[in-house]
Amino acid sequence: MTLRGPNLRLEGSTLGPRTISAWREAVAPFWDVQIRKEDTSDFRGRSEVYHLGNAIVGFTAATELRNERSRSLVARMGVDHIAAKIHREGHATVRTGGDGEVPLAPGDICLLDLSRPLALGSTDYRAMTLILPRSLFPERGERLGDIHGAVLRGATPFGTLVNDHLRSLGAHVPHFSPAEARASAEATAVLLSMGARPAIPAGAPAQAAERAPVFLAIRRYIDAEIESPALDVAHLCHRFGLSRSGLYRLFVPLGGVAEYIRRRRLARAYRDLAAADGHRLRISAVAYRYGYASPASFAQSFRAEFGVCPADVRAGARPQGVAAGHRPAADLPVGGWDDFYDWVLTLDA
Repeated sequence: MTLRGPNLRLEGSTLGPRTISAWREAVAPFWDVQIRKEDTSDFRGRSEVYHLGNAIVGFTAATELRNERSRSLVARMGVDHIAAKIHREGHATVRTGGDGEVPLAPGDICLLDLSRPLALGSTDYRAMTLILPRSLFPERGERLGDIHGAVLRGATPFGTLVNDHLRSLGAHVPHFSPAEARASAEATAVLLSMGARPAIPAGAPAQAAERAPVFLAIRRYIDAEIESPALDVAHLCHRFGLSRSGLYRLFVPLGGVAEYIRRRRLARAYRDLAAADGHRLRISAVAYRYGYASPASFAQSFRAEFGVCPADVRAGARPQGVAAGHRPAADLPVGGWDDFYDWVLTLDA
């Protein structure tokens, strides 16, 4: 993993020719990959990914394959982010229900709800994918409706406009400042939400929403109650009717329940201090708000997480290359796609 400007980029093991077994391992948290046996030896793929703080932008090229998100995989991952996928080269098909496959031509933009099953097949292709938290959309995504599988055709005037925007976003993403990165993601969410409206046929029957996986429901609850001093393992077990061992198993990918709550509280504290923009906001008040016994213990944890002290963030400083609410690159585990999984799970709007 290296740092380019303010954004993280996965490279090394994710660039260049990949065997299909390595590719399957890399994307396992998100896709079940299928490929014809006779094409296995000739498979090639490459991918590079940028973290904007409140969104992820990925660029992928691969030979012909099929990706599926089954109900069980959706439940294991436990996110309800929205993905926008656009093929620059190659053709694809998407299936989101029982109505058959919808063809996608180069330039078409497909919107996908990652909390629901889907299948995506592609010829040899080059594509760009955005992953955005639902809450990043206008009105926190409450009025997105059933956009799962909605397609904005690239040949339409508005489709051309969105294509131009995404092309520009892709060209400039390596060079954004942290503030520019977050603003660009917010602007893209607004544009996509507007594009989704004509993409959904008028009068189309709404599909019943899938029940949110319990992992997702717990994480939503934690974010909503993040300031509550009662938020702990015992409270969550009682609230969701889970045993301690069952709750612990759900949060193993995120380092445990207590660790997840701790990091979410620190991320929220970072946002509060950064939003103060040098104005008067007592660090002690932020510390107590998020459950710390003293400003000193809060400052120690904050610096360990972000590599900068709370007072510097409040004053407008930010460690080089760090988007708000995320650890600096030096503190991220070196490796590859396990880090990407963590990025997706901890995206904030």
